[in-house]
Amino acid sequence: MHETANKIKELRSRRGFSQEELAARLDISPSYISRMESDLKKPSLDMIFRLAGALNIKPDELIKGMEG
Repeated sequence: MHETANKIKELRSRRGFSQEELAARLDISPSYISRMESDLKKPSLDMIFRLAGALNIKPDELIKGMEG
């Protein structure tokens, strides 16, 4: 699994959010979160920034996972 997918899932879990709760914070469907966490959907740059805000992290923490 890709590092970004793992990072999204790990940070979401650490914050105690379900996929549904994170999706509601981002105004997207829970299936979109599921696809990102399963590495079936790569988050756009805009989504990286939105995820970072919702997870209370710096965007570069997710971007670093996309390198390599």
